[in-house]
Amino acid sequence: MILAGAALCTGTAIGATATPEPMRIVSLNLCVDSILVELVPPSRIAALTHYSRDPYRSTISGLAQKLPITYETAEEVVALKPDLVLAGRHSAIATRNALRRVGIRFELLEVPDTVAESLAQIRRIATLLGRGPQGEALVARIEDALRAARLPSNQPALTAGIYQPGGLTAGPATVTGELMGIVGLQNVAERYGVRSYSPLSLEQLISAPPQVLLVGETSNGAPMQAERIIHHRALRALQLQMRQESFPARLLYCAGPTIIDALDALVAARDDARRTLPPGDGR
Repeated sequence: MILAGAALCTGTAIGATATPEPMRIVSLNLCVDSILVELVPPSRIAALTHYSRDPYRSTISGLAQKLPITYETAEEVVALKPDLVLAGRHSAIATRNALRRVGIRFELLEVPDTVAESLAQIRRIATLLGRGPQGEALVARIEDALRAARLPSNQPALTAGIYQPGGLTAGPATVTGELMGIVGLQNVAERYGVRSYSPLSLEQLISAPPQVLLVGETSNGAPMQAERIIHHRALRALQLQMRQESFPARLLYCAGPTIIDALDALVAARDDARRTLPPGDGR
């Protein structure tokens, strides 16, 4: 899942003295992977997560093919002899405990729930890596993208909903929900009491369809009912009144630099819907 201001990191206490810049860095979190590759050269990356190579989950899958990976086992990570491991709350507890026992420095990162928390996390990671200027440059790129994507004041918002395999949607208390509001897409998940990530039934969705449906991708063949639901005939029947646009899961769960790609997709969906929806349609 996409991975809190001041409480971004609660790593191990490995002494109070300043440490040198880490030169062998391991990431145990998919969302940290995408930040790490922006801040340091490949020569300093000892390993990313194996998820980083999955094009359905990762925005850096192409780059990750050229970098080493782990499956988060303690044996793998210790063998890499890292001088810094970046872990998330969902990283394997057994691996984190093993790192603590052998004295390998790691930092534990929380999941940002807002854009502000995500930018603070980038700055925190950049500080850990000794790459403060690169962190500020990445933050500036994201802030520029946020400004460029904001809905012009003379345009009304459109209603919109996220619909991923399994009917999963994202509520307003998520980074994706915040980005939707910035670009002028009014999140219908709030109608149904969804605040974070939760399934939304097909019946609820079609009872009052939004103007824009941001649909996830399915894997090849889409054999499971959980995946097929996003192509249900009831949704196809609404195509004239509800614009369906692509919003893959790899843009949904991670913040950081993924915010830029997510904004591009949301703005494209907003503008395409504005061009193609019937005039005067305002739900």
